[in-house]
Amino acid sequence: MAYAYLAVSPPSMIRQFEEMAAAASNKTSSKKDIRYPEIEEQALQFILDACESSISKYTKFLQASGSMDLDVTSPKQLNRKLFLKQLAVDLCTSEQRILFRSQYILRRRLRDIRSGELKALRLFDGFRKFFK
Repeated sequence: MAYAYLAVSPPSMIRQFEEMAAAASNKTSSKKDIRYPEIEEQALQFILDACESSISKYTKFLQASGSMDLDVTSPKQLNRKLFLKQLAVDLCTSEQRILFRSQYILRRRLRDIRSGELKALRLFDGFRKFFK
């Protein structure tokens, strides 16, 4: 999350850049859970975009791996290559599932943030109408 904050932070947050960079590189021991509510939505969207990009790449790899031809003359080596191919496919499938779960969680958090903002705007409009 710290890296996402750093990636989406505007130039006006220059004072916090060092703190974000230290947290992103795990070089800090004091504040591991930094939060910047003003850019949290953009940071979550940044992570969601990265997840969706990776899901697309995994999907392409998994589709292509199904049609890979293994040109090996030795049966021993063929079995090893098939075994390694299957391991790679299983690992990619597992990582893709993790990304799908992360995508779901990120979308839900973004929806909650956005609906909270809408509630705050409605509340603000209500106060403004009250004082007119």
